[in-house]
Amino acid sequence: MNYITFPTAQAAVEKIAQEFVLYSQLDRPVHISLSGGSTPKLLFKTLATPPFNTKVRWENLHFWWGDDRMVVPSDPESNYGEVQKLLFDHIRIPVENIHRIRGEENPDQELARFSAELTACVPNLEFDWIILGMGSDGHTASLFPHQTNFADENVALIAKHPESGQIRISKSAKLIEQAKRITYLVTGSAKAEILKQIKTTPAEQLPYPAARIRAKNGITEWYLDADAAKLL
Repeated sequence: MNYITFPTAQAAVEKIAQEFVLYSQLDRPVHISLSGGSTPKLLFKTLATPPFNTKVRWENLHFWWGDDRMVVPSDPESNYGEVQKLLFDHIRIPVENIHRIRGEENPDQELARFSAELTACVPNLEFDWIILGMGSDGHTASLFPHQTNFADENVALIAKHPESGQIRISKSAKLIEQAKRITYLVTGSAKAEILKQIKTTPAEQLPYPAARIRAKNGITEWYLDADAAKLL
């Protein structure tokens, strides 16, 4: 895996924003999966401002989420709601290019609907780019330590946060691993120790889904700021 360190979180998200421009120039639909969290908020704010808001050909990009909480879009916990507020409200993007998890719906029914949409819309279920974060416990998307079935053949699943009990829908590990490219975007000194473990310890010896989930036939990389990378 590639570990790429940037001096600041802002520098990391600007690099990602530049790559959004390049992806949008491909003459086909490009399927990108977004992450929740504080650092992605920086990314969405950056994309919503010049030059990126006009350079990106938004009509070519299709947006999905690695996971979302089963809450209404106006809830601050909604990953989709944050992107809507920080990015989509400020750009011109076809509504059919936004493939959200409908957190306001019944979880079982929404899981079935979302799984069908994934299967119908993403060619060969291979995402062009999946951007992931990592929690302080090593989880990614809503795939948590000690409760992730890495062999699950489903494209998505219902997950429960181990502490709060909050219900979410998440892409499965197997679906994520089919991506052409996976980028973990991790910032802050609170993640430094766990990143050191991930880099120095065989993945199968660790309980962290973020350590084990990698693109089977593509690129896996870590975009880190200096604080997160300080022990590497």
